[in-house]
Amino acid sequence: MPALCRDCFTTPPDSPRRCPSCGSPRMIAHPELFGLCIAHMDCDAFYASVEKRDNPALRDKPVIIGGGKRGVVSTACYIARIKGVRSAMPMFQALKLCPDAVVIRGRMQAYVDASRAIRAMMAELTPAIEPLSLDEA
Repeated sequence: MPALCRDCFTTPPDSPRRCPSCGSPRMIAHPELFGLCIAHMDCDAFYASVEKRDNPALRDKPVIIGGGKRGVVSTACYIARIKGVRSAMPMFQALKLCPDAVVIRGRMQAYVDASRAIRAMMAELTPAIEPLSLDEA
């Protein structure tokens, strides 16, 4: 069955539980994976994922993207979400729920660049892309 690693985009010949290239458990497999006509792409916790990609020391840490103590949460990684942190939540409330979180103000240009790179990969597959936001098409 065709498979794809959601972290490094390796396409192994079989459907392993972990990626043979990077070891990630984030594999997707489906008989029609590479024959789909329509697909919806939504990058989970996109800003936090870009921060973790760019700083591997954050990989196992709860990451919150947002303003200062009086601001709000833009997004949070799944580690922070498990503790109850949600988008649009006041930052003081998020930090009460997850006091060990790493708070990052956000680097919009890094997110734009990552989005463009993802769209370029998509454009290699099809010219019919309808962007919805930086992390969705």
